[in-house]
Amino acid sequence: MNLFIHYFTFIGTNNEKQPASNPETGSTSQGERKRKRFATNGDGNEEEESLHSQLIDVLEKNGKMLSEQLEAQNINFQLDRQQQNETASSIVAVLDKLANALGRIADKL
Repeated sequence: MNLFIHYFTFIGTNNEKQPASNPETGSTSQGERKRKRFATNGDGNEEEESLHSQLIDVLEKNGKMLSEQLEAQNINFQLDRQQQNETASSIVAVLDKLANALGRIADKL
């Protein structure tokens, strides 16, 4: 049996989305993945599937944590905006009272 040992090579420095490729074909066009094969004995396929499932689990957990972090940041930004709006409203109310008081003082003079 063969154990596929994967390595990824990204050619170029642009961040544009590249079209998906089939790594089995061995295509080496820009931004596509390369896959190398090494012959092994015995449980290569089971080992590969185990590694794939572990990788998928790690990526899913990472994606979930990232999603939770972004959600928490969005909530914090929203709370910050609300607090800034409340502060601005309070400042406007105080300035309005101050302007009214100065107007009454000016009227008395």
